[in-house]
Amino acid sequence: MKNAKASQTDVRVITTADRRRGVDAWLLLAAPDKNRAHTEWEKDGAAVLQCGLLFTAVRIPGTIVRAAAGTRDPTEVDAFLVKNLDGGGVFTDAGLNRYYALVPGGAVYDWKVPGTECLPRGMGLGVPTVESARYEPGVQYWASPIDSPGDLCDERKVADLVLAGWGRLVQQELSDRGEQS
Repeated sequence: MKNAKASQTDVRVITTADRRRGVDAWLLLAAPDKNRAHTEWEKDGAAVLQCGLLFTAVRIPGTIVRAAAGTRDPTEVDAFLVKNLDGGGVFTDAGLNRYYALVPGGAVYDWKVPGTECLPRGMGLGVPTVESARYEPGVQYWASPIDSPGDLCDERKVADLVLAGWGRLVQQELSDRGEQS
């Protein structure tokens, strides 16, 4: 009986704030200078981290992401990304022109999806603070926030999303020309 009581009191609730601190700490492992990156997050809302061992990023044009989602509404696009990439981390630039899906570092060696780029090891990438997880015009933010340290997108799902977006763009162009596929 004593052990049952002890195990009941050992339960720890992990809050959203705890997870965010964990994600911050994990992301900072990719910073050439952790103190500088932390200061950049506080001052500018984004810090330069290096692609490589922890993660890399697939840079995807916003037109492809919006086509895949079937909407131009940023909050609907965000919901689509969360659902279709199983919560892996994706952020966007301030103008919604490019999305960056964080994938395992080894993805760079096999990535061959047209219209996108898997960033090479050592490349600096401006990554928003984890607190920036909601669309605001002109602000870089996490369209699909990282929920826990190491939550990365499956590169196959990212490739499928990109190919679906390309397919929709081609269909739209054919439709606009009055052609049929």
